[in-house]
Amino acid sequence: MQRGDEARRAGRCAEAAAAYRAALEENRVPALPLEQRAEVAGELGLCELALGAHRAAAEHLHFSLAHRSAHSIEQQRRLEAAQKQAEREVGTLFLAVSPRDAEVLLDGKSLGAPRPTHVIFVEPGPHTVRARLAGHVDAVAGFEATRGASSSVTLALDTRTLAPAPSRDPSDARPAPAHSPAPDDDPGQTAHTLRRIALGTAAAGVVLGAGFWVAAGVLDGVVDERAASLRARGGRGACNGTEFPSACKHQESLIARRDGVGAAAVAVLIASGALGALSVSSYWWAPDTSPRATIVLAPVAADAKELSPGVAFQTVW
Repeated sequence: MQRGDEARRAGRCAEAAAAYRAALEENRVPALPLEQRAEVAGELGLCELALGAHRAAAEHLHFSLAHRSAHSIEQQRRLEAAQKQAEREVGTLFLAVSPRDAEVLLDGKSLGAPRPTHVIFVEPGPHTVRARLAGHVDAVAGFEATRGASSSVTLALDTRTLAPAPSRDPSDARPAPAHSPAPDDDPGQTAHTLRRIALGTAAAGVVLGAGFWVAAGVLDGVVDERAASLRARGGRGACNGTEFPSACKHQESLIARRDGVGAAAVAVLIASGALGALSVSSYWWAPDTSPRATIVLAPVAADAKELSPGVAFQTVW
């Protein structure tokens, strides 16, 4: 790192780049902490950009900016400007892979540790990406990289089905059953089940709310009838005195019960309507996903080489 800094300050970019690459060697013991790796990668990217190695510069600058907390605000702006300059000279590929532990090769060269999404910088021209995983059929896609443009590719590997085993008895014409790995749970079926449960609950709530509403109406009729009876016996202020204590107390209890049942009816109907509307609208904002879709929310280990500790949310659409 010191040799790289000295060479960079002296304007010897090639010598500085070689020193920075040596500092980033993965088999170096002890390995650099993540913050220092981000700092060295940023300086290496700047040197590579000055040398015209735009693809390597874009890769190192992208990694460095992914851990921008290691840089000052001024350094972040400097790296961002350099990243934009490098990306104008190369093509950018956003690659999604399912299953996430499949190995990915770009033009026959492995991209390293498996992960569900990749941001790849390539030279302009035709390229091929391949994903492979034991027990699955390889997924291959070709794409044309354009200078300064981005493209996206999704590689979804199908489970490999084993051929039927031959029958032991030559005279037995019945074919042996084929054996294949158990399929993964269908996210679409799970979504259907959740919607059915939600819609059933909403329907039951509507019935319950309607029942409460009818009960509140019946109680309201009883309250009106008893109020008319009290007015006939003692006038409008029958319950202001002590002439009918028992009847007035019972009337107050009926009024409280009517109001409580009415409030319950309103609350249940509103909640059921909201649940039903949410369930129906989910067909638009959360459509069923096939097994090839990938939505991952996973913790990131603090000792990961290329990621800061925290939580990673990754999705493909």
